[in-house]
Amino acid sequence: MARAVSTIAFSAALVLVAARCSSPTDSLPSGAVAFSAPAIYETWWHEVEQCSGKTGDFAAISWYYVPGQGDFTVGSNPDIVGLWQAFNHSITLSQSVWENADVVRHEELHAILQRGDHPPEYFVQKCGSIVTH
Repeated sequence: MARAVSTIAFSAALVLVAARCSSPTDSLPSGAVAFSAPAIYETWWHEVEQCSGKTGDFAAISWYYVPGQGDFTVGSNPDIVGLWQAFNHSITLSQSVWENADVVRHEELHAILQRGDHPPEYFVQKCGSIVTH
């Protein structure tokens, strides 16, 4: 019974985190500012391609950050530090984490997989050592 409860809790946590990563109807977060991705982001992108066994188009991503040292809100979800959005091929980061490799690679993994959920195969098993989860 304890295993079933922990599996349910884990699944619920994944749903909550997935809801925070992307929604096809969300616009850019309030205050988001476009920026050119530093060269290290492309290096991290290739690391994510390697661990996931998938490829994506780094050049197709538009990059944004939300100024300040805190999190940002998307829809009704507060405390967001990273957001991948499929509809506009963008990744938005809180300024407080834009140099955090694990967070950036987490959002890059969403972009490479082209999905907003967190399949354990990729976010835990294959790439868990280099992405936040």
